[in-house]
Parts: sequence; structure tokens; C-alpha cells
Amino acid sequence: MNATNFFSGNPDLVEVFDKAVSWDRIVRAVEGETADVTATVATWREVCDLAGRYIATEIAPRAAKVDEIGVIRDDGQIRMNEPMLENLRGLAELGLASPSVPPDYGGASLPFTVTMMIAEMLARADLATQVQHGIGWNSPAALIYRFGNDEQKARYLPRLAKGEIMGAVAMTEPQAGSDVGRLATTATQQGGDGCWILKGRKQFISAGQGDMVIVLARCVAGSTGLDGLGMFVADRERDNYVVERAEHKFTIRGSPTCALVFEGTRATALGNPGDGWKQILTFMNESRLGVGIQGIGVATAAFAKASDYAAQRVQMGKPIREHPMVAEMLLEMETTVAGARALAYEAAVLQDLVMFGRDQDAARDARELTPLVKWYGTEGAVRVCRLALQIHGGYGVVDEYDVGRFMRDSLITPIYEGTSQIQSLMAVKDLMKWTLRAPASLVRRGPSRILARASPGGRAGSDFAAARGHIQGSLRLLVARLLRRKGPALLRGAELSDEDLGPILLHAERLTESLAHTHVARVLAERARLIPERRRLAERAARTALLVTERNRRAIALDDGSVLERIAAWRSERS
Repeated sequence: MNATNFFSGNPDLVEVFDKAVSWDRIVRAVEGETADVTATVATWREVCDLAGRYIATEIAPRAAKVDEIGVIRDDGQIRMNEPMLENLRGLAELGLASPSVPPDYGGASLPFTVTMMIAEMLARADLATQVQHGIGWNSPAALIYRFGNDEQKARYLPRLAKGEIMGAVAMTEPQAGSDVGRLATTATQQGGDGCWILKGRKQFISAGQGDMVIVLARCVAGSTGLDGLGMFVADRERDNYVVERAEHKFTIRGSPTCALVFEGTRATALGNPGDGWKQILTFMNESRLGVGIQGIGVATAAFAKASDYAAQRVQMGKPIREHPMVAEMLLEMETTVAGARALAYEAAVLQDLVMFGRDQDAARDARELTPLVKWYGTEGAVRVCRLALQIHGGYGVVDEYDVGRFMRDSLITPIYEGTSQIQSLMAVKDLMKWTLRAPASLVRRGPSRILARASPGGRAGSDFAAARGHIQGSLRLLVARLLRRKGPALLRGAELSDEDLGPILLHAERLTESLAHTHVARVLAERARLIPERRRLAERAARTALLVTERNRRAIALDDGSVLERIAAWRSERS
């Protein structure tokens, strides 16, 4: 991979752009049925090439310094360091601050798929910079454009598009992480001028040092859970809210992760108060795809460094990449990165069709793939970075070689925007709904809508079909246990308690791992039909899927019940 341009110098990313993405569908959805597809795609490709060159030659060389300096804490003020600011200024000067904003507000109206390619390249160069770019500019702009009124759009979007201000999105609270329903920050309407008063605390807010923030708050008195929430926009000027601190952390050190305090904070409603959960879901789905793509960027960086090092490092008379165990590591890294990228951009295209085309079939498929992209892209990144560290040996823990930073940065990706375990629960919840609505999927080609209709050929197709069969076998084991507890009423929609669902919840991540690997095998096999040179890559992915699904099916079959017994004992201690 060429280190002077992270787009044109990355053959796999170029292949995705040129041969895998359904640009005609995206262009018609984004620009209209009469748009010139060829010219539009050529423009988007030029943007990727421009971004790839700047990111590779300017941002990547500053990454170590961004990490070394970290967040500036100066007399109670939290700010970004100078190399980070230089990175962001350069992106803004290129018109890449919030490129998805429509031209009427100073942006380029780029589709989600293109902005994610830019995000991947940024994450490869420096994940901390990508977080500031994505959360500080793109996320607030997307939410304001989607739900804001004309006054809010005119006030914020042009400045976000030019990079003149930076924002954040504040959901997490000390007592409400994944359990959003426990959110306690309140918004109370004051007078009739549209002003709301916020009161509460937010924690772990990426890019929280900025000039404004979008806050998820409880705005309906007496509401509980996910009902009665709203989104609100608050400016920071005149100490309207307090950036209490930036966390000291070993990952993405250059990106301020802040605690915010709202005490009498003036804000305006973004969209309809009470619709906050429905609104924030759009942000969460896109963010989860984005974090999966962050993982791909970091993994790409680690793989490139490991490949170069393994070619140059000579031991026992030959480059270490010619030693079989190291060669196997490199092939595993290559397969993981290419597979994650293929799956992620399939999902990104679906997201564009949902956002711009209101395509309900695409929405169903995107719902299936989103948690898998987040899980596989981030867990895969940790694995790839760990292998890169191992290939470097003792040099891997020396800062000069960068792979230690990649390892540290990768570790945040399976945690924020919904942990890998939360993604597993999401994926398996939908899978079980599908299975119980269509029990025949347990014996036919199931187990999901996308997997059921896939039929790749060749050796990869055979291994894919066997992997799919192992997932069905895993589901049959779990459904049989449910049937023994609930009887035929299960198939008539009987309510299920946490105790009933215990085995499914226990094995959710095993099922998710199996699903993710099988989808990767599917999408790479489908690409190999178009590009025969990718056949061996597809076969490796399918063989891995077969091994993973077989292992997980066996683990589910051999479950001895000890985990659920221990949970029951802990529960009894509380009663």
C-alpha cells in the first residue's frame, strides 16, 4: 500500500470504490433520477483522492505528536493540541469539515458512503483526529440538518461546514451508558420564546470541548425509559454549560473526552420534544457503522506497518514473512481487513438508500448488517493490531514504530457507541424474532433474510453454505431449549422472561461472531464472482467462517449451565 495517498495507494479501497459500490443507485437517491451518474461519481472519486493525499502526507506524519502531546489542560480550560488543530484546519481548507452538508449551507452534499471512505482514511492516519472530525463536525451537522428548523440550520450549518465551530453529541451519563432509559438530564420549557433549561451531567462526550452541543434530555415530566426524551442544542458561549474535565486515557489521547455540566443551561429544541429517542437512533446507527469503519482504518494502518516490517526484517537468513507462522498472520490480517471493508461498504450503501431514498428493503438489510459491521470491524481491528505487535516483536512496544499506538487506539473501538456485547444483543434479538416468525428457516436456507438468499459457488460457496448450516444448528439447539421451557406457546408469541432467554443471551456473542464471519464470507464470495483474482481471498474467508461457526455451535451444544447457575446464585443474594 502506497503511503503517499491513502485512497489511490490502497488497492482494496480503490477496488471497493470502482467495482463493488452500486453508485448508480446512490447517485439517483442523492441527486435525483436525472443526475449524471458518471460525472457525479467522478467528482466523488476526485474528492477521495484529494482527501487521501492530504491525509497521508500531512495528517499521518503528525499522528505520533498528536498522541504524545495529548489534550491540553490549561488553568481549567480544555483544548486540542496544535498538531491536531493543524490537521483540522487543513481539512477545513479543503472543504472537508462537514462535506455531507448540502451546498446551500456551504457543504458538498457527499453521500454517507463517501464520507465513510474519508473517515476510514482519517482513522488510518490518526484515530484521534478522525474522532474530532466525525463527532465534532459531521455528527452535529447531520442531526441539525435532519431535525433542525430553518433558523437552526442557518445558524449552525454554514459554520460547521467551514470548520469555524465544533460541536458534540451528548448522550451518556454517569448512571446511563448503554441503558439510555436511565437518563436523568432534564429539559424544562421556559416561557413562550422556545427556550428550554437543561439540568444534569453528561460523561464520556467525545469532542466535548467544542462551541456547542446537542443534548439528549428528558423533557416530558413523569416519563420513564425511552419515552419523553428530546434533543436540544446549547451554545457554550458565556459559560452556558461547563466543560468540567477531560478524561485521562491511554487511547485516542489527542481527542478530548469530556464531562459536561448543565445547570440552568439555555437551549432550543431540535425537532419535536418527545421524539428524542427516535431521532437519536439515526445518529446511533450511522455512528456504529462509523466506528466499525474506524476499526478498519486502524487495522489497515497496522497491517501496512506489519507487512513492511515483515518484508524488511531478516531472521535466520530470510525475511520473516517467509516463515510460515508469520505468513499466516499476514494472510489473516489481510482477510480480516478486506472482509471488514467489504461488509462495511455494503452496509454504507444501504444506509445511503435509507437516508436519501427511503428504501424500506434497504432499511431491513441495514438493520441486520449494522451491529455486525460494528462487531467485526472493531473486534477485527484489535486482533489485527495484536498480530502487528507480535510481528514487530520487541520493537512493537517501542513508540517509534507506531504499532503500539495502533494497539491502544484499537481498544476503544469495541467499547464506545455500543459495546461488542450490546451489538451482539441487537443482532441476536432480531435474529430470534426472524426465527420464531419463520421456524422453517431452521431447516431451510435461513437463518436471516440476506443469508437465505445468498448462493455463492465454488469452494467458497460450499464452505459458506456449511457455515450457514452451523448457525442454523446453533439456533436449533437454543430454540429446542426454549421449547422445552415454554412448549408450543413459544411459536404463538408467548412472552419470554430473562430467565427463559438466559441461554440465548449467554451465547449472543458466539452467534454474532458466527453471523459476522458468514456475512464476510458471503460478500467476498459475491465480489469474487466479479473479480476472479479475489477467489483465494474469498476462500480463506469462507474457510474461516466454517471453522468459527463450527466451534461456536459446539460451544453452545456443550454448555454445562454453570454460568446461568452462578447468575441465579447472585440473584438470590439480592433477594
